[in-house]
Amino acid sequence: MMKKISLLLFSACLILCQQTFAQTDIQIEVFDVAQSKVVKSIPLDEDKKNEAIRLVRSVESLFPKINATPRSGIMVKVPFDSTINLNNILVKDPVKEVIFIFPNGERPYMLLFNEQKKNPMFYYFKEDASPFLEQLGVTL
Repeated sequence: MMKKISLLLFSACLILCQQTFAQTDIQIEVFDVAQSKVVKSIPLDEDKKNEAIRLVRSVESLFPKINATPRSGIMVKVPFDSTINLNNILVKDPVKEVIFIFPNGERPYMLLFNEQKKNPMFYYFKEDASPFLEQLGVTL
């Protein structure tokens, strides 16, 4: 009887540990538009998450172009472990994921996804992205 309880507790610990490790394995992906592939994956840590949130919170205006896919540059996908609430007139839904788009020779912008990934929208942001890109080891 004691062996069964010990085995059950050990199994429960393994499951909980696997869930904890899975939650911390969130990756930021850097996509090179010209190469059409992910060129870098970086674990999302608290510093990188805070920098990404700083940029998201600086949402300024809607991106006006119909074709939002750049011909060159990079895109940085940042999935968040929990939703980010914005107190902004433009964005009402909690943000679950963002893709920062850095086209060569143009102003950067972002694509925001809510929790259900419905109605993604493109926005300009006003904060400087250099500190975030430095943390990722990315140069434009």
